[in-house]
Amino acid sequence: KYSDDPKAAALGQRLFFEKGYSGPIKVANDLGQAGEAGKVSCESCHVKTDWYVDTRSDPPNTSLAIDWFFRNSPTLVNVATYSKWFGWVGFNDTLWGKCLIPAEFVMGTDRSGIVHFLYQNQSYRDEYNALFDPDLDPDLDPLSPNAARFPVPATPIVAPDVWGTRLDADKDVINQAYANFGKALGAYLRKLYSANAPFDAYLAGDEAAISESAKRGAKLFIGKATCVSCHEGPTMSDNDFHVTGVSQIGDHVLPMKDGGDPGRYGAIDVYLGWDFSTRGKYNDDPTIDYSKDVTKDEKLMGAFRTKGLRSVAETGPFMHTGHLATLREVVEFYNAGGGEAGTYAGTKDELMVPLNLSEQEIDDLVAFLETLTGDPIPAALQVDTSFGAAGK
Repeated sequence: KYSDDPKAAALGQRLFFEKGYSGPIKVANDLGQAGEAGKVSCESCHVKTDWYVDTRSDPPNTSLAIDWFFRNSPTLVNVATYSKWFGWVGFNDTLWGKCLIPAEFVMGTDRSGIVHFLYQNQSYRDEYNALFDPDLDPDLDPLSPNAARFPVPATPIVAPDVWGTRLDADKDVINQAYANFGKALGAYLRKLYSANAPFDAYLAGDEAAISESAKRGAKLFIGKATCVSCHEGPTMSDNDFHVTGVSQIGDHVLPMKDGGDPGRYGAIDVYLGWDFSTRGKYNDDPTIDYSKDVTKDEKLMGAFRTKGLRSVAETGPFMHTGHLATLREVVEFYNAGGGEAGTYAGTKDELMVPLNLSEQEIDDLVAFLETLTGDPIPAALQVDTSFGAAGK
């Protein structure tokens, strides 16, 4: 309903850069000291000047903001072109719903805290009320005689005991406002769109748009290297989940002694229990329910969503572990047929076999992938418009 509403996108841009709703830092880093709150925004792990990937965490494999996360932060450029599943493991089947995952899982807050933040900051409250119906509930005011309706924290994820004591109507007030928060963010992310790559010009008939090496790489992509088996279509992703055998390398990934990263298999329960998906009441198009086709199949253990390759040359580090720094390393990984058994969860996809590419063919494939970088994101979308920014 709000996906292409410019007012929703404007609010979403403010919220993307806003730090005020983040919780206390657990591991001191360049964003702040342990115990400090209001230091982390979405942009902290999706850096606007670097194609909205995390280039500030050190080491860069996974992301450090409130705390270390166990996966690499993927790019948000062209994220709206995903057809169904979002994130490495498909925690959600809508972009707006995916925008709600970080607050309750990695930003040290919860849905009730977010909604209280929106109410208690007059500028955000005014923009929210001008966009969404109904207005934010006046009992969110801590001075209201009925303020006890909305305690903080209260959420099935962070504070389930408190959440369980709430009236269903009061839960719905929080959930609807939280859903709208996600829809504003989603409207902004839809604008982070990059097209017009050199390869697009080549396909349109400009023979000089890419190098001879890249042309050879394109043939390898659909031929000997078999990349197109999973990286297909305009976004170069089948938007499905595969076990490619990415070894759990890095200090902060899920260790193999604990079973490694379960990938899509571990995400199913989160997805099916999440209030903000196509099967939930906050979905604006009730004719769509992707959950009907979802089952928890053991074959999904260790599987991750096929990464789209648009602008891939700009979005390293690579893989969910972030342990591959360059595109050449990625091609070499696939050329070897993936990682060694016992270094990743699940059973490797049958398509993952050694490719026997020569050094020149690897270079050609990398040259092709480099032609997929499109237009930069407009500067106006990279401005911190949050009300918490200096001078606001």
